[in-house]
Parts: sequence; C-alpha cells; structure tokens
Amino acid sequence: MPNMAASGKAEAGDGGSVLQEVVVLAGVWPIGASYRRFSKHLSFVATDDFIHYSSAPRLNTTPPTAPTSFSRGKLTTFGSDTSASHSSSNSSTSGTGSSISSSTRGIGFATTTSYLKGARVAPRQRHQQQKRGPGAAMAPDPRGQEDNGSVGSIIAGHRISLNVHYDNEEPQTASPTESSGKGGEVTPVEERVASTGALPRDAVDKASTEDSTVSSLDSQQKITHIDEVATDEKGDAEGGSLESPVPSSSSLSETRPDTPETTSADSSPETPSTSTASSPAAPEMFKSPLKQTEYLNGPDQIIPTDTIKTWEPSGVTKLKIGDQGPSAHTPISVPTLLKKATQKYPNTNALCVKRGGEWKAITYNEYYEQVRTMAKAFIKLGLEPYHGVCILGFNSPEWFIGDLAAIFAGGFAAGIYTTNSPEACEHCARNCEAQIWLVEDQKQLEKVLKIKSRLPSLRTIIQYSGKPTVEGVISWESAMALGKHQPDTELEERLRRIAVNQCCTLIYTSGTTGPPKGVMLSHDNITWTAHANCINAEFHAGKEVIVSFLPLSHVAAQMADIYISMYAGATLYFAQPDALKGSLGQTLKEIRPTRFLGVPRVWEKIHEKMMEVGRKTTGVKKSIATWAKSVGIETNNRKQRQDFSKPFGYTIANAVVFKKIRGVLGLDRCELFLSGAAPIAPDIVQYFHSLDIPLTEIYGMSESTGPHTIGTEKAFKIGSAGRTVPGCYTKLDKPDKEGNGEVCMGGRHVAMGYLRMEEKTHEAIDDEGWLHSGDIGRLDSDGFLFITGRIKELIITAGGENVAPVLVEDNLKAELPCLSNSMLIGDKRKFLSVLLTLKTNMNLDTGDPLDTLAPACVEWCRSVGSSAKTIQDVLAGPDANVMRGIQEGIDRANKIAPSNAQRIQKWTVLPRDFSVPGGELGPTMKLKRPVVVQKYFETIERFYEG
Repeated sequence: MPNMAASGKAEAGDGGSVLQEVVVLAGVWPIGASYRRFSKHLSFVATDDFIHYSSAPRLNTTPPTAPTSFSRGKLTTFGSDTSASHSSSNSSTSGTGSSISSSTRGIGFATTTSYLKGARVAPRQRHQQQKRGPGAAMAPDPRGQEDNGSVGSIIAGHRISLNVHYDNEEPQTASPTESSGKGGEVTPVEERVASTGALPRDAVDKASTEDSTVSSLDSQQKITHIDEVATDEKGDAEGGSLESPVPSSSSLSETRPDTPETTSADSSPETPSTSTASSPAAPEMFKSPLKQTEYLNGPDQIIPTDTIKTWEPSGVTKLKIGDQGPSAHTPISVPTLLKKATQKYPNTNALCVKRGGEWKAITYNEYYEQVRTMAKAFIKLGLEPYHGVCILGFNSPEWFIGDLAAIFAGGFAAGIYTTNSPEACEHCARNCEAQIWLVEDQKQLEKVLKIKSRLPSLRTIIQYSGKPTVEGVISWESAMALGKHQPDTELEERLRRIAVNQCCTLIYTSGTTGPPKGVMLSHDNITWTAHANCINAEFHAGKEVIVSFLPLSHVAAQMADIYISMYAGATLYFAQPDALKGSLGQTLKEIRPTRFLGVPRVWEKIHEKMMEVGRKTTGVKKSIATWAKSVGIETNNRKQRQDFSKPFGYTIANAVVFKKIRGVLGLDRCELFLSGAAPIAPDIVQYFHSLDIPLTEIYGMSESTGPHTIGTEKAFKIGSAGRTVPGCYTKLDKPDKEGNGEVCMGGRHVAMGYLRMEEKTHEAIDDEGWLHSGDIGRLDSDGFLFITGRIKELIITAGGENVAPVLVEDNLKAELPCLSNSMLIGDKRKFLSVLLTLKTNMNLDTGDPLDTLAPACVEWCRSVGSSAKTIQDVLAGPDANVMRGIQEGIDRANKIAPSNAQRIQKWTVLPRDFSVPGGELGPTMKLKRPVVVQKYFETIERFYEG
C-alpha cells in the first residue's frame, strides 16, 4: 500500500490553539488534558490511502475514555512501520517550535506531534500549567527525550482526534480561522451524535458518500470496508485458484449491493428517513441525552449512556468511537453484519460440513434464513431477552446457527467447553439464567440432565446430533420445523429492541484461576473487532477459505470462525470431531485453507511429525534439506528487519523443498499462519521459519474480544506477540527499569464487564476504560509487544527476588526437547525447583497421557545413551543416562539465568504428563498451577526438607 501521511496544522493568531494541537496521536494524550480542549483546533491532511480503512463519517458518538489522563512520567508512542520517515515543518504561530511528522505504510497509524517552545498560552491553559508546574502542560515528544525513570506508562496504538460537544455544556463558537480547518468545527450532526448517540441516517449516507473515495488496492480484492470492496479485473488471487471442494453458484468478484451503513437487519434500505441534523436549532435540541423508556430503532441503535463498564444483563456501555481509521468504523449489530454478508454473497457457500462422507454446503442466503427460523423457535420455546442459550458440543453448522439465533432473539449466546464437568456447566447456566440448552449428543446431554433439577430458568433442551431418546428433549429438526410455523412479528420486535452497545455474547473463561466468569461482549465489540482484523490482515473479500476446529467456546475460535469469516464472506469448513486426535491433517490437505490459526499444541504436533520424518532422511536429501532450511531462516530473519528481498538460492529452495512441504501439510494456499491462546516456544517458531512458513503469534483475551496484538508476515519478530491492532491501544502500567509493566488494553474491543460480577469487573477494567490483563510485558522500539510473565504467576522468593516462571520454563524446554511440561516452584522459598514431565503418547479417545514415550523423547533418550521407551523405564533405577542428560540441560539453562536466585537447584520427573483429563491443563492447554501444587504437594515439600 502506498505511503500515507498526516500533518497537524496550526491556526495563526492563536497560541492557545497551538498547544491544543498536540493531538492524541497513536494513543497519547497530553498529561492532564481534557478532550474538549483538543476538539476545536485540529486540522489534518490525509491521502486517499488513509481512507481505505473506513468510509464512515468523521463523527463521534462518544470520546474514547481510555487515555484521558496519566501521571507524570515517560509516555512513548509507536507507529506501525520501522521505515517511517520523519521530516520537520514550521509551525504557523507567533512562537517558535517544530513539528515532527511520521509517515507510515500499510496499517494506518499516523503520528504528528507539535513540540513547542515559547508559544502563547490561553488563560485557562496557563492556570492549569501553574497548577501542575512548568513543562507539564503537554506530553513531550518522546523521540527527543531521554528515559528518566519508570514512573508513568508506555502506550501504543492508533490515532484518534475528536470533534465532541460534551453533554450539558454550552457549545463554544469557533473563530472563522479555527473553523476553516477540516477537523476544527463541531457541526450540528456532530453535536447530536455526541449528545444522544443517535445517528441520523441521511447524515450518515451523505457523509459516507463524501468520504468514500478510495484508491485501488493491489491486484487482489482486499477488504477495506463491509460496503466497499475493491475488485480486481481477473477475479482471482495470486498464487492460483481458490476453488473449494464444494462448488458455489455465486461469482467471487460480484459487486456488492449499494446499502447504507445504517441499513439494519429489520429495515429495508429503500425506506426513507428523516433528520433535522442540518437545522440550526439542532445543537439546542440535543444538548443533553434524550432519555427514553424504550428504544425501538434497533438493531443498530445506540442507547445513550456515560457508563464505560457494566455487569448487569441489560446494561449498556459508552462506545469508544474515533475520528479516523478503523476506530471510526460505524457501529453495526451482529444481525446487520450477517444480513450485509448475505446481501453481498447470497449464493456463496458459507458453511460446509462433511456428513456421510460428502461435503454438504449452506449458502449465505440459507445461513441467514436458518438463523432467523431458529431464532423464532427459541422465542416460541420460551427464550426471553437477556437470558442465555448454552451451547455444548463440537463445531458444526448447528453451533453457529444456534449461537446467532440466540443473538437475533435478544438473548445471550453462551458457548460451554465440552470438557466441562456437570458442576461447571451448572455454574455457567445459573450465571446467565439459561433458558435453552443446545447439546450435541447423548454424552453432553447427560451432563445437563444431571443438573436439570437445579436450573430454575431452564425451559428447553435441544439435541442437534442424533435422535433424542430422553422425554422432553427435542431434536434440531423439530425446533426448525417449529420456527418455520412462527410469524416474523415477534422476531422483528426483538430486533427493534437490540442496541449495538448492549451484550449479545458471553464468553466463559476457562477457569484456570478460579470459577469461570462470563465475559460480556457487545454487538460493537464483536463487529468492530471483525472489521479491524479483516483490514489489518488484508483479507480478500469472498475468497477466503477457513477450517474450523478449535473449541467455539473460546473467543479466538468464535471471532475467527464465525465473525471474521462472516465479515470477509469466507467459506468455512468444519473439521471432524476427532481433529485434534489426528484427523486435522487430512482435512487441511483436502480443504487447503487460506488462513490458519492453531494453538501451540497443534504446531508442536506438526513439528514433532516433521522432525520424525526428518530423522529418517539421509544422504543427499538430508544435505539439501539442511541447506534449504538455512535459506528459510535467512529469508525470515530479513523479514524481521523489514527486508523483503530473497537470499541467494531461495528460488531453488522454494521449488525443491518449501512448496512441497506446504503442499504435504495442506498449507500451500495459506497466507497467514498464527499461533494463539497460549505462549509458543521460540524454537518451534524458528523451525517453521526454516521451512519458510512465517508462523507468528496473536495475543489477546476473552475480555478484549480476542485479538489485541498480532504478528503478520510483513511485521513480526520471533518471541513477540506482534503489534497492536490498528484502532486498539496498548499501555504498560508502572513499567520497571527494563520497561516491563502490566499490559493494559484500550479500544472498542474491550468487553463490557463480567456478568453479575461487579467486583471482578472493577478489578479488570479501571475507571478510564483500560482493561488490565494481568500479563507483564514490554514494548520494543518498533512497537512489538513481548509478554514476559503474569502477575498472578510471579514468584517472589524468600530473598525478595521476583521471578517470571514462564521465561525460566521456556529456556528449560528449549534445552531439553524431551520435556512436555515444566513448572517452576519457589514462591516464598529459599531457592527454585522444578517439576518436569516427559513427552508421551496420548490416548486419542480419552486424551489421557500414556506411559509410552513419544518418538521425539525416545530419540532424545538415544542421544544421551539410553534405550528407555516408557516413563517407567526412565524412573526405574532411575535411568542414569537420562538423569545426567536432564541435569546437563538444566545446567545450560542456569548459565543464561540473569541472577543466582533464578537458577534451578532441584528437580524431579513426574510419572505422568499433564493433561486436560488429569486437571493440570485447562481447555485451552494453559497450565493450572494451583492444581499442580495441590496435586504434588508432598513432592514439592520434599524439595525443601532439611
């Protein structure tokens, strides 16, 4: 994408406005400044490239509250391109100063900071300066500052400038000079939006038309906006055809119908609308929020509120809508998102599932109609607004349809982990007052039947696979038949009551640190996050192919499989239920996805199989493979330095090795390779880079609607979680001298709160809207986030030394490839010790670890002179060679420890690997440390006896 640039423009004759021109760019507010002081004097010049991200009008329903104020200290901003060029320009003021403009490429960050000396200060600003002391009125340009300590915060993110009139505040009349700037005037429409959250449809249409100019993209059809898709003449992406095993009757390059951004799921785009936005009296009429007893203009209405978090089922929160770029995207509801996808891709295959050995397809038209039909069935079966529909089963079209039907009907979609016990299921159901359960089969049904008598809200149980054998449980087919006989009246009434700033989905946490919490995600949380990530990852409209296999109860799978696929008009294929037990590989070869997200364990399994094949390769083939891998490493090392040239020999290595490996894996069409949900070992990432598979990491939380940072092929670093998604903000709270602080997140993706958990909500989201992740991280000079630990997992030794266990554990596993898991012990202890488990085979039916060693572990044992093939072989005696090999690996890891206190002194090998059935791992394969400590309490105590 061509370079884009933005520059600040100072208005002559007003020194105060010059100070106010230090706009919040890349997420930085001047210390102690208010939004209103910056809303009148902004003027920016942007190229058409910048408008790629949204054609929405530059209007704000609410100012983002995240970075309102910070204590004194160092504030550092980061753009999105290490090749950004800086040029100085003169400021048109009576004072002296300089302006630094940063030009970035591809992602849409713009950084413009005026650093002024001697500028005239308006009386109100002078008074605030005096109160804070000299030099504290505005944030210094971080590029010209030295690091003077760890006080304050480090933040990164996307630019926001605001045109906002606060409620109950008299509008100030700007001077002719000031109002001539593009961003310096508060229009009647902007007044109305800021005050009521109600957006006149004709105003949006007009502004969208005026602001919709975009330059053509590359030769591929890339998503720039849900209603604006740049099509290519050929209609095909580079690198070959994207034909799917199931043919589609729609063209991939068809033109999307012209529908206004505010077209809702229950209204016709042809319906005329009226507005008084252009009336001079509008500012007077809308100085205060309009309070109503009912809001019936859904599903895309915004209910006025100043609340930034809630725990109430019917609660609403203030939207953090920006001025430009992804954060300015017009809010839409989930029903409208699906309707728009249906209008654009009516006959494109949306969902494909293999049944009876054949792929069965559902088009977007059928998808939309089935969701509406099931929603009507839910209403008839007793689903009330703000009550849950719990879904318990493996990924399937019925899972998707049931999830969206709950939202259409005004309820909460609540995915439940299939590994949950009946008691955990009961906790979730009681929390959301679930009235309907949607279960896959008899196995999952039995869990609900065990707790049925303790669920007072329960109305209906629907089984979507197989024929129900229990009285009172109805089949999926029966529910659909019921819905088809219901009129649309009640459904349309439910849709009219939906608001984009209300909850629609609950993501229950995996319970790693306590009982599951119901994360409340609003329509805007979901649809905006899908929008931002489709743009950032450059999805190709109507051409993407996705495989769904990760648990849909997890936010990553829901966002990637349901919503991003819907936004991109992708075709999604469901893997078999035994995907993680071995069938995923065959599905990938058959489908050949264009994007692939896997948890670390998936990538580790692929790595292990590839290594096993590699060990059998000898002679010339071995030499060629080794050489090619060195070329792959060099290729991806260059990419990390923003050097996209190919090293000598790449063409041969690609033809002989890389293409063949991708083909064998079924990833030959894949453009994005992601690992998420848990940290992945750097050596695994390095291995895939050697095969020219640029595996990167994605980082986020349920509470951030999934992605917050992401690495892409154009911007990644090994060991980092990538850069902040444009439109989102990253702040490091209270960083130490190394720059490590708590990772805090801001933006429209931050969740509303935890359902019916007020205290937990306040703990997670502060009063400025920042989500406190509990993770410790640092930002490098290029804006890449590195996660270095977790606050709750931090070990504080008896000597007061702080130790982040994950770093020590990762170093240990890098030295000892035979290890499956390691858990550091040492909190309030005199020294560190560690529990180790070896890699073993797994029972594919139950998920339980077996006694037999995995091939990679057997190979390592041979390398140290042992013939052990089972854990008992290792522990009986014990095997001296294995024990010596492990100690040598620990010694190597200790040599790179930053201090003596962070060196491991004692260790033991456990007789069984950690697993989900064993309780040591959560559904997302995260280590449950408290469970391990309790389970191996006696073993741990023996470390410290005497």
